[in-house]
Amino acid sequence: MKYEELERQIEKMTPNLSAEGRMLVGLFMPFCRELSEENQQLQEQINHLREENKRLTDQLAKNSRNSSLPPSRDNNRPVKQQSSTEGSKRTAGGQHGHVGQGGKLKENPDIIVPMTLGDCPECGQDLRRVPLDELIRKQIEDIPLIKTEVTEYQIEVKTCPGCGVRWQAGGCDVQHEFEYGPNVKALAVYLSTYQFIPQKRIKELLRVFGVDISTGTLNNFRKAAAKRIEPFIDVLRQKLVAAPSAHFDETGMKVNGVNHWVHVACTLMVSLFSIHRHRGQKAHQDMGILPKYCGIAHHDSYRPYDDYLQMRDSLCCAHIVRELKFAIECDGQQSWAQPMIELLFCIKKQVEARPDAVADRRWQGRHLKKYQALIAQGLQMNPAAPRPDGQIKGPTKQTKTHNLLVRLRDREQDVLRFMVEPLAEFSNNQAERDLRMNKIRAKVSGGFRAMTPAKEFMHIRSLISTAVKQAICPLQTLSRVFTPGNNAFMCMLNPD
Repeated sequence: MKYEELERQIEKMTPNLSAEGRMLVGLFMPFCRELSEENQQLQEQINHLREENKRLTDQLAKNSRNSSLPPSRDNNRPVKQQSSTEGSKRTAGGQHGHVGQGGKLKENPDIIVPMTLGDCPECGQDLRRVPLDELIRKQIEDIPLIKTEVTEYQIEVKTCPGCGVRWQAGGCDVQHEFEYGPNVKALAVYLSTYQFIPQKRIKELLRVFGVDISTGTLNNFRKAAAKRIEPFIDVLRQKLVAAPSAHFDETGMKVNGVNHWVHVACTLMVSLFSIHRHRGQKAHQDMGILPKYCGIAHHDSYRPYDDYLQMRDSLCCAHIVRELKFAIECDGQQSWAQPMIELLFCIKKQVEARPDAVADRRWQGRHLKKYQALIAQGLQMNPAAPRPDGQIKGPTKQTKTHNLLVRLRDREQDVLRFMVEPLAEFSNNQAERDLRMNKIRAKVSGGFRAMTPAKEFMHIRSLISTAVKQAICPLQTLSRVFTPGNNAFMCMLNPD
């Protein structure tokens, strides 16, 4: 019984009580009021502790299967189950009688060393003109001595005895007394921006080629490459704005010890990276793609993407599936969440099996009806939390499962766009794959010390990632960047 109800009943009984009874009530009621207030405070503390315990439990339960955490952050990875069948009794390695692959003889060797016969060791007969019984071929494949090639231009300077004019021979494009060639520059930038090797180790590696280079020179190579490809970045940005379908995502990266965000806009054939202090709209505006984009935009449910009303959103269903798994594992939502996962994958399988890349129209209505029914079932199990007493402004805090259901309900068209539009995809994996290399760079070499080299790195990564997607050697692409007058790298944006 609540204190207010007890107080009302006592008030009704008080007029019929004796003087002693009313005196006892007067002594008893303040004590009850104090107990009620204390009980209310304890209840609030219990509720707070329950919420805190749920939050911490959910945080510990997150892994790469049910959230956006990468596999490297899984604390307790499940042990891979061993096969129930009895193991083989054979020893490890190649078995007796196995024909090894080995190296294959090359048809066009670079160097041929003939091993000829002269006189017969037995009788002294001349064997030089005797026909061959057999020619045994043996080859050794090796890397030649690694050494740079130095080209010296000796420019004549002469004074004409007739007119007295001093002349210098032309035809030399080298501006300074000593320069590194495009291949050395390309290799240094390639090792930094594609293989993610730290500068100290790059210098050690280049010494193998006979090149003793400074850190400042390596930085100058990066600056020169970023400057040279500025027209490429501008055209790439325009190409992405005009793309009918594109992928967008972002991930964290340290710059001078402060967290920044690496943003990517990409398609199957091109990628554009940028780095910014902010994650949302300000970064999107500086990147210059999303505010102008009118195609199908694949992304996760990050709120700032919803502000661009001119584009058609396609929410990443891989993210949704992970959230559904979390609801199953942590909130006991097996009854509707597991059928929802099966439904999404069923639609995906049907879409992939059809040549027009959309689900059969006869099935679209059925899938939508089942989708809505599962959401209704989930909302019935997870109703909205009532507004707490005393709360006037702001939204009421809801559970993660309820928020997920509301998002699935309100954005069903964006979730199921891959079912009805051929250019829409099931997931945003394209953008996540493109960003993964930047995370590897952070693990190998750490973050950046300043913003300018970070931006230069992202522009060069845009060029390299685009080249790799089009099966073009990134080292050759960078060599063209450093070759004066060679703009062949621009052709990647106009493959036709």
